[in-house]
Amino acid sequence: MRKTICLLICGALLLGFWGGTEESQFAHAVDSDKCESKSKENEDDGNGEKKLSKFMREKLTNSQLVLEGLMVEDYDMMQKGAKKMIEMSNATEWQVIEGPIFARQSEEFRSAAKQVIKFAKEKNIDGASLSYLHLTMTCIACHKKVNKVLISQR
Repeated sequence: MRKTICLLICGALLLGFWGGTEESQFAHAVDSDKCESKSKENEDDGNGEKKLSKFMREKLTNSQLVLEGLMVEDYDMMQKGAKKMIEMSNATEWQVIEGPIFARQSEEFRSAAKQVIKFAKEKNIDGASLSYLHLTMTCIACHKKVNKVLISQR
C-alpha cells in the first residue's frame, strides 16, 4: 500500500512539474529565467514576478518538507511543512488572481493541508499520504486555472 501511495505521489508531482505545454507552464512562479527577461522589458512587472517566483519556491520547499516527512515517517516534519503552507496561503502574495474560483481553490488547498496535519498528529501515514496527494492535486489544478487566466490576459 505504501509503495502504491509513494508512486501516486511521485507521479502527481511529475505531472505537475512537467505536464502541459511550455506556454501553459506557470512561468511567473517557477521559471526564474523568464522572470529575469521580463524584468528587463518592464521593471515593475519583473519585480512582482521575481517576488512571486520566490514566494512560490518557498511554497514548493514546504511541500517537499511534507514529502520528506512522509518518506521518513517524520510526523513533526509533515506538520511543520503543512502548517507553513497554510500560513503562506493566507499571505497577500498568494492572491495572484482575485475572485470566487481562486478563493475556492485556496480554501481547498488549506483544507487538504489541514488534513495532512490531522493525519500526521494521529501518526497515520496512509491518511497523511493520501491527504498530501490531494494537496498536490489542488496545487496543480490551481496552477492550470491561473495559467488560463494569465494567458487570456496577454
